[in-house]
Amino acid sequence: MNRGEPGDTRSRIIETARELFTAQTYRAASMRDIAARVGITKPSLYHHFRSKGELLASLVGPPIEELEAAIGAASARAEPAQVRQGVLEGCLDVMLAHRETMTLLLRDASVYGDETSETMSRVVGLMNRAVDLLAGPDPDWRGRVRAAQAFAAVADPISQLPDVPIADLRAELLRGAHAILNSANDRQS
Repeated sequence: MNRGEPGDTRSRIIETARELFTAQTYRAASMRDIAARVGITKPSLYHHFRSKGELLASLVGPPIEELEAAIGAASARAEPAQVRQGVLEGCLDVMLAHRETMTLLLRDASVYGDETSETMSRVVGLMNRAVDLLAGPDPDWRGRVRAAQAFAAVADPISQLPDVPIADLRAELLRGAHAILNSANDRQS
């Protein structure tokens, strides 16, 4: 790993944590492992982050904030179809831009624990808000199911297809999510 400038230690810690959490799982990667990989002492690591939970919060904070912004922008659109389009495209673009971090959040059950409950509650809340917006106003239970399926259709495959070029993957994920949502509209007609 590039050691960079001394003032860049916090960034190196976060990047190393992302690498180790992704390779080993959040639970399996220790603060000692992170410190050793960065080339600092464990007490120095604790100078930057008081806990592994705080380190995870710093790692996932930027993508969470970007997801919040995307969902907020989509919810401000006038028409339900525009809202759905904004949610799908906005969330997908953020998830693709932060592919490794999203893989960690979506695939590593060990990130859900007492020390991470605030961070993960925020993530779950965002996912629920996105699904609510995709479902549209006054959905029946089938509409809510299709909305949850559509959101999963853009989110879940991101970690399973790391070799697919982003533009191709984005187009296909959106196509699939729209097919799911359109099937819900076809049933209501």
